[in-house]
Parts: sequence; structure tokens; C-alpha cells
Amino acid sequence: MKDYMKEFEAHLNKITESVLDDEVQEAGMEMTSQQRKLAEYGRILMDQAATTKDDELSNVMAKVGNELTNFGSSFGARNLEELIKKTGTTPNVIKKLLAYAEGIAATQNTLAADQDQGGLDDEGDDEFTQASDDEMAAMADRAARARR
Repeated sequence: MKDYMKEFEAHLNKITESVLDDEVQEAGMEMTSQQRKLAEYGRILMDQAATTKDDELSNVMAKVGNELTNFGSSFGARNLEELIKKTGTTPNVIKKLLAYAEGIAATQNTLAADQDQGGLDDEGDDEFTQASDDEMAAMADRAARARR
């Protein structure tokens, strides 16, 4: 038996898809790649602010993070000067917070890529888990001396 409701919804979605996409683009609601990246960094800063013990730093991280998630939107900052005014911080502090968030994002992306490629429990495939030839020779020498 056919599920007519699902067919109707699929057909309706297909018809309205192009219209809705055009409306979003015309209204300027489509985010640029820069806005997406800044929003990601903003969310990271807000998450980190919740665990930061220094209240003043936590507040600055939360303010800057919030403004970054709104960057380029109707009521958000559109450039660095507006971001400075809205957050009440200096350009140097904003740059440091962005670098901090970028570092965390890079680590998260690396971990996600590792997980996608077979997990984080890789066995013996990195230089830290296998002894070099020199280390093996040194261990053999120590073992020989210990027997004497």
C-alpha cells in the first residue's frame, strides 16, 4: 500500500525547494564561509567560557563568542571595529581569542578525521610506540650489563 502522505510531502518539498532557496539568497540570509568559520569559533569560545575559572576572562570569551556567532548578520558586527565596540575589548584580545579558538577547532578536526579513518586507538603506527634501532641497541646493552 502506498503512503500518500510521504509522497505528498516529498512532492511539496521538491516544489518549494527552489523558491525557498531563492528567498534566502535574496534576503541575504545565506552565510558566507567566513561567517560559518567565525560562528564556529564563537561557539568554541562560549563553550570554553563555561569552563574557565577566571570570571573576567570567561565573560570576555562569552561576549566575543556571542558576537562572532552573529558576525555579518543584521544586528551583528560587520567588521573588526564594530566587533570591538560591541564587545568592549581590544583588537589584540580578539586576535588572541580567535587564535585560541582556531587551535581548538584544528584539534577537533584532527580528532574527527582520525576517528573517521579507523578510530583513535591506532596500534603501533606512529613513531612514539615503536623503539628506534638506537633505542633497541641501548636496551640490549643495558640488559647485557645487568646479567654480568
